Amino acid sequence: VSSGTTLGPTQIAREEPPDYAAAAFDRPEPTFRKQEFDAYKIHRPPAANELISQIIEAHRLLELFGIKICEMPGFEADDMLGTLAEMFKGEVDRVVILSGDLDVLQLVDGERVVAEIIKTGVSETVRYDRAAVIARYGLPPEKLPDYKGLVGDASDNIPGVKGVGPKTAAELIKKYGSLEKVFEEA
Repeated sequence: VSSGTTLGPTQIAREEPPDYAAAAFDRPEPTFRKQEFDAYKIHRPPAANELISQIIEAHRLLELFGIKICEMPGFEADDMLGTLAEMFKGEVDRVVILSGDLDVLQLVDGERVVAEIIKTGVSETVRYDRAAVIARYGLPPEKLPDYKGLVGDASDNIPGVKGVGPKTAAELIKKYGSLEKVFEEA
C-alpha cells in the first residue's frame, strides 16, 4: 500500500495481516501531562457512561481475538503506541499504527513505522510514511514536536506562539532546525 492510499481498517487487516497486534487505551487517571500543565485537555468533557461500557466490551472482544491490551495509569494510549513502535521497529518488517490522532505521525520512521490515520466514519484510512508526512507538513516526522511547540494543539488545549500558524512554523523549523534554535534566534 502506498502513501495516501485510502483503505478501511478491515481491508488493511485483510491485505496486510499482522503477525502481532496490540490495542492501546487511555486510562481515566490524570496523565503526567495534566500534572505538568493543569489546563491540558481541560475543555474535554468526561467520558460518557455509554463510551465507558463500549470500551469495556472492546477490551473483551480484543482479548477474544488474542490482541494484547496496553494501558498504564499516568500515560495516554499514544504513549503506549510510541513505546511499542520504538520497541518493535527493529524487530519486525514494519510497524503499522492505526489511529485517529495525527499526533502519532511523529512516530513515523521511513517505511519501518507507518501510520494509518482513520478518517471520519472509520471506514477509510490514509497511510503516512515519511514522504507523506513531509508532503502534509513540509517537515519530517521527527520535527513535528518542534512544529507543535510553535503552532500549539487546540484539541489538547495547548497554546502555541501567538501569530505563528502552520506555514510560518514549518518555515521557521526548516530554517533553524529546532524549536530551541528558533527561540535562540528570536
